[in-house]
Amino acid sequence: MTRTRFKRRMRRRLAAEMGARAAPGPAGDPEESPVVPDAEPDALRRPYLPFELAEEMKVESPTDETERPATEDEAGVADAQVDDDLYASAREASDRGDGAAAIGLYSELLKRDPGHVRARNNLALLLDQAGDHAPALEHLDQCLLHEPENPQVLVNRGAVLGALGRFQEAEEDLRKVLRVEPSNAEGQFNLGLVLSRKGLWRDAIPFLRRAVELDDGRAVAFFYLGEALNHVDDLDGALHSYQRAVELRPNYPNALYGEGIVLDRLNRPEEAAVMYRRSSELGSK
Repeated sequence: MTRTRFKRRMRRRLAAEMGARAAPGPAGDPEESPVVPDAEPDALRRPYLPFELAEEMKVESPTDETERPATEDEAGVADAQVDDDLYASAREASDRGDGAAAIGLYSELLKRDPGHVRARNNLALLLDQAGDHAPALEHLDQCLLHEPENPQVLVNRGAVLGALGRFQEAEEDLRKVLRVEPSNAEGQFNLGLVLSRKGLWRDAIPFLRRAVELDDGRAVAFFYLGEALNHVDDLDGALHSYQRAVELRPNYPNALYGEGIVLDRLNRPEEAAVMYRRSSELGSK
């Protein structure tokens, strides 16, 4: 079978499988695609989006379309193309919010190629978002067996370890990243958050400050900086951080609530009441 025909057949098969996964179940018992909730403000951020799609392999089509056995090199190229198609299909499923299909496709790819670090990392992220922290951690551990110094995987594992309350291990992973990449905004943010979880608010502040310097468009980072500054009685700094979080995300109830607390501490009760009311209307604390 020629490479062109093989690729076409595999693409048709992948499309059919994805359609079957997305199709509703029998009447009266429909299958619903899981909806991944927005991360809670007090949850460790899952820092990395899935890896970028690999560049498609450029394989010349043979001029002779007659059937002939594939050579060993051609079979290897065909296998690589199938892996690329599975990876691309999984990414597409994830992008459209179909986590179940994406998990299935990544799992199928990993059966074919257990050392596919990008697929395993992305599968771990999907499992973590669904609340399956332990299997997510296992996949990230497997990633690091193949690429021990991969900063993206280390940051992701640090975040998952933090979600599991294993703060010391999380801190070790994140400090390892920052020794190599001090400008890694995700590493700075998550280390600040881990230190906050340990009650080390003053120690957390430099990392949270650096995180917002590196990425000044993330509301959650300003929120946690406000939390840390509030705990060390830097009320002006805390108020500014909460306000910036609300500027970036106007319907951020926890930031509005934090702003109310600081305004109360600054003896501005009427303004604080407005913040509490807005926060309550959005379903906060």
